[in-house]
Amino acid sequence: MTAEICVFPLTCRIGKIRAVAANLVASRSEKIAKAYRRQITAGLVSHMERNGVPQHEQGERLFEFWQAVHTEISKRIEGAA
Repeated sequence: MTAEICVFPLTCRIGKIRAVAANLVASRSEKIAKAYRRQITAGLVSHMERNGVPQHEQGERLFEFWQAVHTEISKRIEGAA
């Protein structure tokens, strides 16, 4: 018997997405933003590994998360204009 793990989708973590977007927008330099992105990615990968998300699915989940972050950044920039 095999079991499938159903993890709460990263794209539904609206608070996390908004917080990451806000921190990236507020970053003082590209170097700081890049380090922050690596830190967040490492944390999300670690979280998925602990919860048993297969490695072949992790990349897709991360892509969707970062896509949601970029959408949130776009909304913030458009709203400020």
